[in-house]
Amino acid sequence: MNNVTDELFEDLPDQDLDAGYQLDPAKPLVLLLGWVDHEGILSSLKASGRQYKKKLLDSLPRNWESTVDIFSQYKVTAVVGKIPAHVLSLVVDARYAGIRDRLFSSIGAVPNQIFMFEAILEGGDRKRVNENYESYPPAEKIQEAIDFLRGHGVQILPYTSRAEVTVLAESFLDDIDKNLILRMYVPRGRLWASETDRFLQLFQDYVTGVERLEVRLDQKRTEHGVIYEFHGNAAKGQKDLQEEFREFSKIMGLFEFDADAAESLLAERGSNVKEIARLVSKYSKEAKRLQLDLKHEAESKSLFIRHRLESELMDLNPTTQEWLNIQGLVDGAIPRFGSFSGGALAIGRASDPLKIESVCVNNFRPVFIETLNGIIAEEINGDQHFEPEHHQLMELISRHGADKVKELEAAVYEVADKGVGGVGRLRAKQKILAFLVEFGKKTGDVAFGVLQAYVEKKLGL
Repeated sequence: MNNVTDELFEDLPDQDLDAGYQLDPAKPLVLLLGWVDHEGILSSLKASGRQYKKKLLDSLPRNWESTVDIFSQYKVTAVVGKIPAHVLSLVVDARYAGIRDRLFSSIGAVPNQIFMFEAILEGGDRKRVNENYESYPPAEKIQEAIDFLRGHGVQILPYTSRAEVTVLAESFLDDIDKNLILRMYVPRGRLWASETDRFLQLFQDYVTGVERLEVRLDQKRTEHGVIYEFHGNAAKGQKDLQEEFREFSKIMGLFEFDADAAESLLAERGSNVKEIARLVSKYSKEAKRLQLDLKHEAESKSLFIRHRLESELMDLNPTTQEWLNIQGLVDGAIPRFGSFSGGALAIGRASDPLKIESVCVNNFRPVFIETLNGIIAEEINGDQHFEPEHHQLMELISRHGADKVKELEAAVYEVADKGVGGVGRLRAKQKILAFLVEFGKKTGDVAFGVLQAYVEKKLGL
């Protein structure tokens, strides 16, 4: 570091910033990093009876050491923080190499929400950030630090105002208080929406009856969809139910063709003989019933779409060949569902009108295109109209969302649903923007800016 930076950090206190605040090692603790202790955040912590401790990251390595010690001295249940640009220079500074892995691995191991100014995430524009520190790092160092943080499980959200930080942090802490461990959104009227509902009910039965986890399933219904939230305690060492969901999907898939293998998997989970017999009987029947219902629903939807198209296109006098092409288009537009183990929560994923349009251009008169796209999209995706950017986002998330696919898909739907509420939509927007900025910088694709503008437009920004 240069001398200015050394002097700056020498002046910062390494001691606790909440002197006189007595902490109880037996109680859960929320760790606050940086200047994030706004009045609203502290009020939320006090109202829920949670104790907290504040630490600064723009400090010397010995203070980072004392921050790591907090994780062994207390039961840290959440971390909320704000990281300015000049602190990112410390993340990649050689003086901190011995402590940074321990610190950020500890943070990433618990639910965390770290806020970073939007301009920093977008590329480190010093003028927009309005930083005066000489230690402000170049763009490549900023990206190196951000990649390091994300690689250690640090959840970064962009912000543009202090008010946003307060609102989003309060929402995050509220979810922690309610032990939110899995969230998803299903549009109203979407293909297989009722089957998805039944599958999630069965999953809740599985995690409580087989995994022995204390989990409840809550539903929030809006005009356009249903938000499913699983609350409770995840398995030791996990922050969500993704692993259990994959296991349950695999078991349900096996029941379709190999009940003995499914029974063996259940036995490995530690269930007793009587319980295994009950579960085998229940899940075997439900898997077969769900598979049959999925098939029937697809056939029924295909027929209904054909009838709607025939009624609305009749005055245009389609030729015999065009009617045959319509049937082929409808059959191709209905999503195929082969096995639960292939990803049960992907059933009924929104069809892409742009792909449908490319087929239409080659086989139909242009006057047919709007009617075809509108009816097919509405009957498959639900009764809410989705713009092309919505489908582009869903496709991008499907390819690059990794372990955040379900969370990001839910966010895209929530941004489009005004019934979700202001805080929920703002939280969803920030998650999507963080994802878009990350991949936009890596690929250099200008389309990410278009999608970002779409998300902001949905919130009236």
